[in-house]
Amino acid sequence: MTTQEQFDAFAAELARELGTHCRTAPLPAEGTSRLIVDDDGRALRLRQRQRQRDSRHPERLRVYAALPDESEVSAPSIGVTASSARHVAREIVRRLYPLHAEAVQHAAEITALRQAEEEDARRSAVEAVTRSLPGSVVQECTGAPGSSGSA
Repeated sequence: MTTQEQFDAFAAELARELGTHCRTAPLPAEGTSRLIVDDDGRALRLRQRQRQRDSRHPERLRVYAALPDESEVSAPSIGVTASSARHVAREIVRRLYPLHAEAVQHAAEITALRQAEEEDARRSAVEAVTRSLPGSVVQECTGAPGSSGSA
């Protein structure tokens, strides 16, 4: 694949191989790349590696599992030979999807832990303020900030 158009056509064929609900989109990045998204919200970043000087090596792709927040959990990726869209799809399903599921689970655990820590910190702050102000009463607000809660 020597042009972005050829790569886009390969990515579209790959999306069809992955499933009828997969679609592709441009991926703003340097080099030849494409985004593939399925109806479950699972996203893959497909990138063509730089051409190797030795023409005996087949073209290689790097496929990254896209995560909602990659600041805490690094996105897993695989390298695969672009011999056919069917081959790449098999490798994604066999090798990358299990890693993607693990990374999503790990990210969810980190998010839940962070939320629990934030809630504990808020509760501790409220308790400290309540202790320092004798006779104070704490009421939990359930509406959006600035809403009065009545119509």
